[in-house]
Amino acid sequence: MLIRQRTIRQAALLEGVGVHSGEAVRLRIRGAPPGAGIVFIRRDVGCAVRATLENVRSTRRGVTLGDGVTVASVEHLLAAAAGLGIDNLQVEVDGPELPALDGSAAGYVAALAGAGIVEQEENARVIELGEVEVTVGGGRAVTRPAERFRVRYTVDLPPPLGRQVATADLSVFATAIAPARTWGFVGEAAALRAAGLARGAGLGNVLVIAADGYLNPPRFTDEPARHKILDLLGDLALLGARLRGYVEVVRGGHALHVALAREIARRWGERDARSQP
Repeated sequence: MLIRQRTIRQAALLEGVGVHSGEAVRLRIRGAPPGAGIVFIRRDVGCAVRATLENVRSTRRGVTLGDGVTVASVEHLLAAAAGLGIDNLQVEVDGPELPALDGSAAGYVAALAGAGIVEQEENARVIELGEVEVTVGGGRAVTRPAERFRVRYTVDLPPPLGRQVATADLSVFATAIAPARTWGFVGEAAALRAAGLARGAGLGNVLVIAADGYLNPPRFTDEPARHKILDLLGDLALLGARLRGYVEVVRGGHALHVALAREIARRWGERDARSQP
């Protein structure tokens, strides 16, 4: 079944603080023509960076894209676009990092939906997932064919939280996945800030895990696992395609997600090459 590409009708405006830089930033998201994909425009320096696997520069505590100039923490916006089935956007940002908002993708979902989602004349690219397995460190990701896109994600946390397993498909993204926030351990905060990270992080935009459980109230009992699904969707959006199939990840992170996306791209590229006359 053919699926039309989609974009937004009106501009969406957002502002907030970068979770790592701690700097205030404003964002204007506009519609883009068919085939444009998602492009970040650094208005402060006048450069554009396309959301592609080739432009990934770092997967440390988020995804940073760069083509000379970098844009950091792009995964939540990309997840919102993927979850809503939006293919083409122009994202104008006046700094080096996207705003964290409340630490989830809910604000991006609300802004994009409020701008009006419209179909375009060209068909979307669809990747049918096959049998793929990728490991990075202690993490593992596998894919296999399925009639629709579904995800299962396992996160291992220290007691008393323990193992969490979350499952989802795109039909529940806006309500069950998008509101899940970035999370981290209270004991990591000082070291992260010393490394120039998490300077904009706090209880208002991070779910913090302490020795006896959550430090601030969770939105879901398995919120960390749900947020991992959110991050996975954003990272896989760098493929520039809709996905159909089943994905399962155990103890993953951005490095594993991007490695999986690159292997999917490699396999799909080989399939395209074999199909050429």
